[in-house]
Amino acid sequence: MKKHLIWLLALALASGVALAQVGFPSEGDLDGNVEELYDENHDQAAVKEKVRVIIPPRYALHLTEDEWNLNLNTPPEAPGPYTYDPDNPAPPEEGCYLVPKAMKTLTDLQNYLISGGVFRPIGTYPAAKDYNGNGKLEDDEKGTLICVNTKILQKFSNDPDGWRLSVSVTGAPSSGFGYFGLADFLSGMPMGGFVTNSLPHGPVVVAFGSGPTGGWLDDTVVEAFWFDGSELDGTYTIDVTFTLAGL
Repeated sequence: MKKHLIWLLALALASGVALAQVGFPSEGDLDGNVEELYDENHDQAAVKEKVRVIIPPRYALHLTEDEWNLNLNTPPEAPGPYTYDPDNPAPPEEGCYLVPKAMKTLTDLQNYLISGGVFRPIGTYPAAKDYNGNGKLEDDEKGTLICVNTKILQKFSNDPDGWRLSVSVTGAPSSGFGYFGLADFLSGMPMGGFVTNSLPHGPVVVAFGSGPTGGWLDDTVVEAFWFDGSELDGTYTIDVTFTLAGL
């Protein structure tokens, strides 16, 4: 019996020595295996964990409205007049405006706005309204029609080298809709845009930035049709594609 106990004691001691000689790591090694860490000393102990985070490259877009239905049988009248302010170049509010008939070209339109010209709200097509109520249509009370729509486009990019937003337009029929324009505003400031009277058009870079977007970055997208008198009756479908990519 005594010899049997001695044999068990010897076995236990041998096992204890073997366990004591196991080398516990004190620093993680990111080998894909989860292991224990162990350290001991007479005055302190320390173990070091390694943490690895994988952040994949990501671009994302969120468009708050996926369609704009504009029917000139009942044009939506803008809530008030619009005058361009170079110190605060905000876009016009949604709706339709009368452009005086003297404005024949895009250059005429641009110069009219820059010189302080006023777009007056209107809800009829063709554009004509007796604003002063004298029973007559003065030259500045009839003209062409501009209709505006706004929406928010939210962008996300974690590309450290920067990003660019481009827009391309396709559709059918490819012309006859007057002019279609788009402008991108970031924090109230115009970034870029284009105007076209034929399709396809683009892609055109309308905004860009260096580094990541810093989370979701909101742009105001302003779309407009100018029915300048060259438009033809019919139903037009236009596809506007927004693309976010690296520089």
